[in-house]
Amino acid sequence: MRLAFLSIGRHIHTERWIRWFAQRGHECHLLTVQPRPVSGVTVHDIRRGGGPKPLRYLLALGKVRRILRDLRPDLLNTHFLTGYGYWGHFSGIHPNVLTVWGDDVYVTPFESGLKNRLARLALGSCDALTGDSSDILAVSETLGADPQRSFRILWGVDFEVFKPGAESQWRQQLGFGPDHIVYFSPRSYTQPYYNIDVVIAAAARVRAAEPRARFLFSGYEGDPAPFRQAAAAAGISEVMAMVGRLPHREFAVALRACDVFLSVPSVDATAVSLLEAMATGTGIVVSSLPSSLEWITDGQSGLVVAPRDEAGLAAAMLRLGQDAELRRACGGVALATARRLVGFEQNMQLVAGVFRHLVDGTPWPTGASLAELRERGA
Repeated sequence: MRLAFLSIGRHIHTERWIRWFAQRGHECHLLTVQPRPVSGVTVHDIRRGGGPKPLRYLLALGKVRRILRDLRPDLLNTHFLTGYGYWGHFSGIHPNVLTVWGDDVYVTPFESGLKNRLARLALGSCDALTGDSSDILAVSETLGADPQRSFRILWGVDFEVFKPGAESQWRQQLGFGPDHIVYFSPRSYTQPYYNIDVVIAAAARVRAAEPRARFLFSGYEGDPAPFRQAAAAAGISEVMAMVGRLPHREFAVALRACDVFLSVPSVDATAVSLLEAMATGTGIVVSSLPSSLEWITDGQSGLVVAPRDEAGLAAAMLRLGQDAELRRACGGVALATARRLVGFEQNMQLVAGVFRHLVDGTPWPTGASLAELRERGA
């Protein structure tokens, strides 16, 4: 197939997804405003001119339409509802599979009437929709998506990279000893809804009650300086490491090196880092979002707290950190769930099945795994 992708460039989700198709012999083209080379993929820079954002969007649309007219792809896969989803809709190319990510559905469509209208146009016109949680598909449905063409398909985990193990040497390099309890928060520094401020405040409570507690932060985007200042004010600077983006394989090492993984946003779809933590058998604390509750059951596969509940988060951190047997039990349940459902290859085969149906008229993908992975669809 000749496949065109409209997506965020320089992003691991985009690159892993498209490379999977390129490695299987498909002709792949990426149209993006964040270009960089991707192995086996032709990358097209769709940036056009300067000026205010609405003008840039309009100029870029003209370029998108010209490129797609010349390519004549068998299928367009548009990633991210905001911006790229708008271009996908107005390009007029079909079949068009729209893949939603997170705040492009949960936040942006509700910021203004115009953004809501654009979201409804893109969701209503796509030939199929994929998203990585039942909840994000349900919200998309309220914005006009067709539930009969909506599929829960995950970004997926590479089990050769993310697997249980120990990383004592890596811990030591960060100054964490074998007797320390290491808590790992890997969420971005960019958005307030990731609640890094609450994690820092809860960490101070944990440190006061548990001298062995240590903290690792690895925000993959944004400026960590304000959070360093908050950590200093909270008195945990001497017992933490705050690093930037970790390469994919090193992120797996970090998960194996920590004792408790923390992901407590107020808004999110299924966090890939959560699935990766599950695949390493790590102890997990998550916020009580519908997308997280699809994977974590409180007291069985991890612990669940309300978003922005500082005291509740501190209590969960202490409970899981101080109880090694609870961590092992919950980690084992989470690992078994991950092994059954979240494999990268397994999920990409479902994407390919959706593509084949739209291009060749084959049946929608079926099977036991799809019955669990796809909450809606024919």
